[in-house]
Amino acid sequence: MQMFKALGCDDLVGAVFDFAKSLCSLQLTEEEIALFSAAVLISTDRPWLMEPRKVQKLQEKIYFALQHIMQKNHMDEDALAKLISRIPTLSALCTLHTEELQAFQQLHPETVNVLFPPLYKELFNPDPNSAMVMPK
Repeated sequence: MQMFKALGCDDLVGAVFDFAKSLCSLQLTEEEIALFSAAVLISTDRPWLMEPRKVQKLQEKIYFALQHIMQKNHMDEDALAKLISRIPTLSALCTLHTEELQAFQQLHPETVNVLFPPLYKELFNPDPNSAMVMPK
């Protein structure tokens, strides 16, 4: 955490740790975290999607599985609603992260181009013009 703060990312780091603490307070199982992660990542709001309807159907199945497992594991009937209510915060964190990456790239382009791992560059490339195109 100190390393990221030294880079000038105090807001982002603090927000990520706060989000993690709030998620931990729900006492989710690994299975629930995996399904929640899948539901958030498999989203129809990706501009390069070729078949968003198929993605939406898959996401609905994931949410159904998440709902089923959470009803089985939690006495609190609002547990799923509490989890879902955290999605806007997660989206805001993604936006803040992208902004921090853009600022870092402007200040240190050589570091981004040379030292960032390839997967990181692919997933978090702050240049929207180089969006990944998925093969059919």
